Amino acid sequence: MGALLAAYDEQVRGHVSERAPVGAVVERDGPVIRAHYGTHGTVRHSPLVGGTDPTEVTGLIRRQQEAFATRCEPAEWRAYSHDPIPMDEPLRNAGFTTVGPERTLLIAELDDIAGSIEPARGLRVRRLGYRYHRLRELDRLAEARGPHPRGLADIREDHGNLLNWALNVQLLEAETRLVGAGWAEAVGATEFAAVRGMTGPHVEFLPHWVQWARNSRGLHSGTGPAPERRYFTAEAPTGPLLDALLAVGFRAVSTVLDYTWTPASPPPAITRPVSMLFDDRDHDSLCDAFKARFAFKPSTTYYPAIEEPPHSVTWHVGDVTDTRHTYGLRRDLPDDHRVARLQDIVERGLRARVRPGEQLYSISWWHQGYRFDPVRVGGTGQPTWPGAACGEGDYYKLLTRDLRMGTFWHPWEESLCVFGADLLAEVEDDLTALLGTVMRRDGRNVGNVWTYESPTSPEP
Repeated sequence: MGALLAAYDEQVRGHVSERAPVGAVVERDGPVIRAHYGTHGTVRHSPLVGGTDPTEVTGLIRRQQEAFATRCEPAEWRAYSHDPIPMDEPLRNAGFTTVGPERTLLIAELDDIAGSIEPARGLRVRRLGYRYHRLRELDRLAEARGPHPRGLADIREDHGNLLNWALNVQLLEAETRLVGAGWAEAVGATEFAAVRGMTGPHVEFLPHWVQWARNSRGLHSGTGPAPERRYFTAEAPTGPLLDALLAVGFRAVSTVLDYTWTPASPPPAITRPVSMLFDDRDHDSLCDAFKARFAFKPSTTYYPAIEEPPHSVTWHVGDVTDTRHTYGLRRDLPDDHRVARLQDIVERGLRARVRPGEQLYSISWWHQGYRFDPVRVGGTGQPTWPGAACGEGDYYKLLTRDLRMGTFWHPWEESLCVFGADLLAEVEDDLTALLGTVMRRDGRNVGNVWTYESPTSPEP
């Protein structure tokens, strides 16, 4: 058990995700890994070294409180009973209070988990798939049977959906009725997978998870392959779930207790700075509204692809983007500084002209969509601005929800259309200075750059 716990402390507790959760910023302060989500924050760390001066521990806690107070975020801190420096008393002295019951930390080697656990008669186990149409029922069941070490709502916020590269969701069904669910996650480039939640003592999920874990070596976003998965970890309070996991091969190695602290004021934000839009009705309705408003006709040969509205200006951007092939013709390597400058101009203009509390949308045809607060992204200590003004191989759009202003990038014409009088007042001069002569104004050619509607159009 000592070896299991040492592997957990080294790999899981000190693990920094290769990919930060959507809308979050991850920072390190000495031994502490601090994650800022905009709505709250978390503190994780490996065991502090024995013999550390108590004043250093107090100072470490105070620095985290100051960081969270600056961002108006409540803080969550996880404490383990086996640590050589117990954190319970220092956290309480600093104003932290406990959240939820104490949980037992469990670890099992994959080879030690019982290999054949069949569901009860009349029940079946199956993995959540793309065509599963009862997600709301799954959400209600998971919420009603919580709390969980990591809930489905948190996973959606982190990844945008429940079908991400490192998650395995199992369902327990009786004919057409959902009676149970569980979800496990591969812990990045480590030897561990983790049970993140179960709606009951459904150990019949474990054989499926063990097989998945053995095949999940590459399930992380790093540059190289992950080590072979060797361990499963779980957390459970005293009760049937804990008893069931112990019965199938897990070992109790420690206990875990969560603490929380909330700054005095102002109140925290209720939404993250960025939300990934996956199978989202708001995103789909905005795409439909854009298509209807601008008569969007995606095509590699028809230019322009939209009916450019009044108060719009369109520039040719081909010499600035990182597109290296157009109609099979080789282009020079990109001027990265100019690409960044274009993006900065667009971001600054949109940030200056949005209304208080207004969100923006980044949507494209084949890429992930985002909804975000432009005031809370792109700055020092903030998440990166999601979505680009221009890119390669797809139409990119940065839009307000009411479509009164935004940008539209045509990848084959290599043109950027900016629309909305307020936005143009902010960016037109700078974009013209960067990109050169305007192609179209209010949807009409201005005679400076030859454009055409199809490759068969006669040259002037």
